[in-house]
Amino acid sequence: MAQSLCIQGDAELDRLLKHVFCTVVVWCSAVFTVSAADCEPVQAEEVLQAEQWRLSSQMQNNLDRMSELLDERLVYVRNSGVVDSKSSYLDSMRKGHTIYELIEHTNDSVRINGCVAILTGLGKYDVRIAQKPLNLLLRYHSIWHKSQGKVKLISWQATKVP
Repeated sequence: MAQSLCIQGDAELDRLLKHVFCTVVVWCSAVFTVSAADCEPVQAEEVLQAEQWRLSSQMQNNLDRMSELLDERLVYVRNSGVVDSKSSYLDSMRKGHTIYELIEHTNDSVRINGCVAILTGLGKYDVRIAQKPLNLLLRYHSIWHKSQGKVKLISWQATKVP
């Protein structure tokens, strides 16, 4: 009797797992279909140009251009570990909490995967955070995505170089 209950329980578990699996497959298919339709091949030169615009916009505190370059899904991980969204990052610049005085990138490398590009490199940053001057050497990576003819930053993460 106990064995038949296990078999019946296994059948119900199998049915539940199949239902969950089918639901996940349908959901993923819908998400990837929308994403794939919104994806255009990106070139390394486009990413490097967008990165230069972003850096100059940071130093000029050009919030309009920054807003154009940042994707709505942005995840911006600062070297301090603070994580910003697009809106919190722009708000930090708007309020003058973060002021970029000098940014110099070297050793940039771009890897392309269809409509996504990963940019890695080394950067020298002279910044003021809450009026405190910082001179940082950072190793970073950023992820860019091309959609509707525009290249936008969707992720940034930087780590201090000792």
